[in-house]
This record gives sequence, C-alpha cells and structure tokens, in this order.
Amino acid sequence: MSVLNELQQFGKKILSWLWLFIAAFGFFFAFGIKKVEIFNKIIPVPLPNIESISTLFFKKIQQDLLIKEMSLIVTNPIDAVWAQIGISLFLALVLTLPFLLYKIAGYFSSALFKKEKRAIWKALIPCTILFIGGCIFAYFFIIPITFKILYSYVLAMGAKPFFAINQFVSLVLILILGTGLLFLLPIFMTLLSRFKIVSPDTWKKNWRYAILASLILTAIITPDGTGITMMLLTLPMLLLYFLGWVGSRKMANKH
Repeated sequence: MSVLNELQQFGKKILSWLWLFIAAFGFFFAFGIKKVEIFNKIIPVPLPNIESISTLFFKKIQQDLLIKEMSLIVTNPIDAVWAQIGISLFLALVLTLPFLLYKIAGYFSSALFKKEKRAIWKALIPCTILFIGGCIFAYFFIIPITFKILYSYVLAMGAKPFFAINQFVSLVLILILGTGLLFLLPIFMTLLSRFKIVSPDTWKKNWRYAILASLILTAIITPDGTGITMMLLTLPMLLLYFLGWVGSRKMANKH
C-alpha cells in the first residue's frame, strides 16, 4: 500500500474523532453555564453565552497563576477572541484525547500480532493517566514557580509587570500540553521494548543521551527563554526515563 493510501486510511480512522473535536471546540467556545429554575430547583445548564466555558477557564487560570502584582493587558480586542479560541482548542483536545488514542491504536493494531495488539490497548489507560498527571504537574508546580521566579526580577527593578493576554494564554497552554505529552515517555519506552525495537539495555546505556534529549525537548516547549522552566522540567523527565527503563525491563522479563 502506498503512502498516500496509508494516509487516507489513517484519515478515515480518525475522522470520527475530528468531528467530536470540532463539536467539543464549539461547545467550549460558545456555551456557558447558566443557572435555570426547573421544577422549582436551580440547576446549572450549558447554554449559549458570551461568558463561555473557555472564558470561565481563562478566569480560573488568571486567578490561580497570575501573581497579584501582575496585570494582563489587551492591545487589540481580537486578541481576547484568539485567546478564547486557543483555550477552546486546548480543552477540546484534552477532552477528546482518550478517543484519539483509541483511534490511533485501532489503526496500528490492524498490522500487529495478537499480543502486540493487547499491549497497545493496555497502554491507553496509562497514557491518559500520565497525560493528565503531566498537565496537573505543570499547572500546580511548573507554571507558578516559573512566574514567581521570572517576575521577582521585574519587581526587584521597581518595574510594573504587565502580561499580554495572548502571551499569557500561549505560555500556559503550551506548558500544560507539552508537559502532559512529555509524561508519556515511560509508555513510549515500554512499548518500544515490548515490540523488541529497543532493548532495555539500550535505554540503560544511553542515559547520558537521555539527559541531552530531555534538555532539548524541554527547551522546545518552554517559551520563556530563561532556562528556568527547562530545568524544572528536566528533573521529572529523568525520573520518567528511569520509570520507562524499569517498565521496559519488566516487559522484557515476561517474554
């Protein structure tokens, strides 16, 4: 089968996910939560609203992550719309990610043996858990520490810290999404060893290259450019690499 045919087959496989993703995006962008009285009871109901779920999410991250001395600015009204679009895309991706992984696994499993198919399906739940864990780690640890360190220098100079809304949203979402994806490393390593593509000894021997790769990857997803966030992410990346090596050894010992 040619590459073009393979791409067509892959596109057909994930088409249902794409429609779900678009629907989720529209929901987060256009719908908000309104309290409606039904049978004398006040019930929160999702309805079309200018104060959408993406707006509520923005207010939440603003409340949780911005230091009190920092102010957000909007130089163009369109910036606020783009920020909501970015948040809606992010929320839609997080919500539909398990279904996307399911579709991708279904595509690749057609070319695998029975035991390999079973390994792919078993990896779906750990993938989802690790991704969500990475997002939570970034939200509650990486981002607050990064902002606190960076803006301590600004405050020490007596300057007033401002943050453009698009830059703030982009930085937060990239760090959350990037960290979530990086947390999938142990699953990736274990599957490669399970399929006998990379042996556990190879992971062990190349730990120095793993450190270099961790630095490069974390530098790519950390747009602050100072190296602070990169170092904060590198340490858990090395721990994840170790867990991946342990998982690959256990998987190799089973076969």
